[in-house]
Amino acid sequence: MLGLIVGETDLPKFLIKTLLKQNKDFLILDLTKLNIYKKYKNSYALKITELGKALSILKKNNCKNVIFIGKVKRPEISLLKFDSKALFYLPRLFSAFKKGDGNILKEIIKIFKENKIKVLNSMKFTPELVFKEKSINNVKINNLDKMSISKGISVVKSLSKFDIGQSVVINDGFVLAIEGPEGTDHTIKRSLYLSKKYKLKSKSILVKFPKINQDPRVDLPTIGLD
Repeated sequence: MLGLIVGETDLPKFLIKTLLKQNKDFLILDLTKLNIYKKYKNSYALKITELGKALSILKKNNCKNVIFIGKVKRPEISLLKFDSKALFYLPRLFSAFKKGDGNILKEIIKIFKENKIKVLNSMKFTPELVFKEKSINNVKINNLDKMSISKGISVVKSLSKFDIGQSVVINDGFVLAIEGPEGTDHTIKRSLYLSKKYKLKSKSILVKFPKINQDPRVDLPTIGLD
């Protein structure tokens, strides 16, 4: 039995559809706000703080492997109510929380491993969602564009140790916006606002790239419609 720990966006729906076609047995731990996966067999509504309940369900159903997929909003930790198992791990989680999202996810992987549950990459079942190393449109890039892209990659790599974000917007070789906790969509909107405010004539380029040591099993850079 495969465990799916799902959040918002359409990515979980795509994975579930693929698993059903492949006749794979799975259960769902639904972290969505409206519990939109309750119609499926073996679906359990959970809160992000119910770590003990999650581990209990997975063990009871003999789930040796799990997949994290979908977006889960970073909560305000002071407002959360944890179950007993989550409280047990809270010092570790809180320490990781202060260091950034990437460290929280790495700590969660460690906790699952300690409970003999392996975290898999969702792309193992949906490789078609990953772009190939080629152009996917008819946009031609010039030398300045190439320099901007290279600079964007360097910026994301340089900021990796601060666990800030996965994307940056470059305009005419200059950094226009860096992704923060608000996410990629708002970063794009902010760059558009700045472009209009300062009447920038050159096109902007979004560079989204994995941070150094980013774990694709729980934090895969994505782009496109939700």
